[in-house]
Amino acid sequence: MPRLKESRSHESLLSPSSAVEALDLSMEEEVVIKPVHSSILGQDYCFEVTASTGSKCFSCRSAAERDKWMENLRRAVHPNKDNSRRVENMLKLWIIEAKDLPAKKKYFCELCLDDTLYARTTCKLKTDNVFWGEHFEFNNLPSVKSITVHLYKETDKKKKKDKNNYVGLVNIPIVAVTGRQFMEKWYPVSTPNSNKGKSAGPMIRIKSRYQSMSILPMELYKEFAEYITNNYMVLCALLEPALSVKNKEEMASALVHILQSTGKAKDFLTDLMMSEVDRCGDNEHLIFRENTLATKAIEEYLKLVGQKYLQDALGMYRQSTDPFK
Repeated sequence: MPRLKESRSHESLLSPSSAVEALDLSMEEEVVIKPVHSSILGQDYCFEVTASTGSKCFSCRSAAERDKWMENLRRAVHPNKDNSRRVENMLKLWIIEAKDLPAKKKYFCELCLDDTLYARTTCKLKTDNVFWGEHFEFNNLPSVKSITVHLYKETDKKKKKDKNNYVGLVNIPIVAVTGRQFMEKWYPVSTPNSNKGKSAGPMIRIKSRYQSMSILPMELYKEFAEYITNNYMVLCALLEPALSVKNKEEMASALVHILQSTGKAKDFLTDLMMSEVDRCGDNEHLIFRENTLATKAIEEYLKLVGQKYLQDALGMYRQSTDPFK
């Protein structure tokens, strides 16, 4: 396996640097390669390589560059990845808001999976509620047993007595949020003084979903991919009347991702849009306003291709104007 350069200054891995070390994974059996959330290092587009000798973090210039490095490293460590059956674990989670906290304080959360820190929210001021509305997504996770969200208040550096900034925690067993549908609810915060008072304590609203996906060798998907590529309109016409709105979202997402990988996503969307126009006929006011596979597919495609554009166009402006940074 080629030797990888470590960038201590968080410069791009592809940039020349004199202060680098070689990372040799050729003799390693268990190597974990995962993205690192920007809230942990204060740097975007980082990933971590964990081996028997320890962990090292690397920084890239973009999400695409980071993902390419991670994929190439995983293939180097596991060259038969595509030819073997495997399980991939993924978590999507929103830390939405908290209530019943003291006013005029700023609060933030730390997200841990099995006691390992994966991300932090920004620090937000308590008004009516503390609203974060922050989304976290993790793929290629190891097997996880629990999700823990730790709640903190920002300490006032001017007050020497203001040292105890820990509020409490929410612990969610992973089995409680495993499945196809998202689980959203208010969770009570377990505080150090939970049993001392009679009044209700703080609560955090969290939306989450954990999935373990069994993936077959890629060879077994070829016939299915060919069928989807050549018969997507027939498939949509047959299944749409029988699908709920939620199932339409799932199907549209799957079709968009499959056909994007085969280079047919644009043709698929064009055909689906024209079919939608023909279906509505003289009812122009209904075009693209109903919960159809066409509208769901367009939404998914915009998410797929528009994320990088929005980050490039608005990312620096958002960071420079964030009052809570």
